[in-house]
Amino acid sequence: MECKNCGHEGEGKFCAACGQKLHIGRIKLSSIIHDVVHSYTHFDKGFLYTLKELAIHPGTLQRNYLEGYRIRNQKPFPMFISTATICALALYLIYKPTPDATAEQYFYKHYYAITHAVLIPVYALSTWLLFISSKLYFAEIMVLILYMVGFMSLIVIPINLLHFIFGTGITTLIEASILAVYSVWTYLNFFRGKPTWLVAIKAVVSIVFNYILFQIAGNAIIHFMM
Repeated sequence: MECKNCGHEGEGKFCAACGQKLHIGRIKLSSIIHDVVHSYTHFDKGFLYTLKELAIHPGTLQRNYLEGYRIRNQKPFPMFISTATICALALYLIYKPTPDATAEQYFYKHYYAITHAVLIPVYALSTWLLFISSKLYFAEIMVLILYMVGFMSLIVIPINLLHFIFGTGITTLIEASILAVYSVWTYLNFFRGKPTWLVAIKAVVSIVFNYILFQIAGNAIIHFMM
């Protein structure tokens, strides 16, 4: 049977050349629903599998992805878009409009996720420059950052619920601390084989730079919008 995708002749269920199913039927609504449900409810591959690996093996997942272990993972950009969207919707619901809402709460409600999205290339550039001796391409560092910031976008959701208990100041401190630890953990795993102390120092420099950059962007948006 000829593969509809690449034209290769083959037998069985899948094409030996490109991996697509040899028996292709018309697309029905049920097949679309199945694909969506499968992508977001299976831990063996796709969205949830990638989340699990980012939670327990941050940095290692990105390194493995660059080395070719890709079929089980959600691709970095779709993964980031999905998590950033979830984050944006969650923060919008968390920071409901109130008469005494602060400018920072307004920023988190409307612009937190999109600000990170816009700054992703700058985050990647700072990391690429700091670790330029690793001889990785800029695009490969983008993969590291997209996965890392994507997962961090989900981490901030439960953390921001704490502002109902502790207020904005302490919640921001908790958030910054947890995200910093996760970032260093990611860098140490990703750049394994290099001196741990050097990777840790460069990671902290990158985190501080990116945090300051985000704060500057956030303050600029607050000033412009308010």
